[in-house]
Amino acid sequence: MRGKSAQVGYRASEVAKVARVLPSTVRYWAGRWGGRLIRPGVADTRIAGSRKLFSAANIVEVRVAQVLLQAGIARARVANIMAIRWPPVRGADWFDPLHPLGKASALMVIREPPAAGTGRVFLSGDDEGEPPSDRSWVGAVIHAVGKEVELIRVDVPDGWQPRSPEDERRWGELKGARVIWLVNVRKIRDDIRARL
Repeated sequence: MRGKSAQVGYRASEVAKVARVLPSTVRYWAGRWGGRLIRPGVADTRIAGSRKLFSAANIVEVRVAQVLLQAGIARARVANIMAIRWPPVRGADWFDPLHPLGKASALMVIREPPAAGTGRVFLSGDDEGEPPSDRSWVGAVIHAVGKEVELIRVDVPDGWQPRSPEDERRWGELKGARVIWLVNVRKIRDDIRARL
């Protein structure tokens, strides 16, 4: 697949190979019976059995969905997460591995239980390269664990509380969360780009 441009679509078998899932999984997730968990970004006639063509960003979406499902997050919740229209960061799509994010760390943050009136899932990209004294709580977790993991689960039995006013400002939505999932979208993007 090396040398394909951003405009060329990928078949389900190619997506499966790069995202490390079965081709039938990709076809199921893109079809009506799979609830259209992944929406093909290049071509989809929406006719059963027709060939669908996926974008490079779809490959990252497939991998993120697989990581979340393997972690035990309910399929309906994963479908809701994948349906969110994320705003671009510095003009780049969060999931497109062919367009660089600069120094953004690209973390998807999921909290449990979901907080009433706040975002249940959000993306962050502002901790990359900060000195340890300025790092937020999430940045400190990523730094401690390492950037080579796809998913981190943090259990906070008494509910998460901010360590500083900066944590309150940046991560206030996490207040009270007992489980926090951090999906390293940047690592997944980088792995996918290397495999294309």
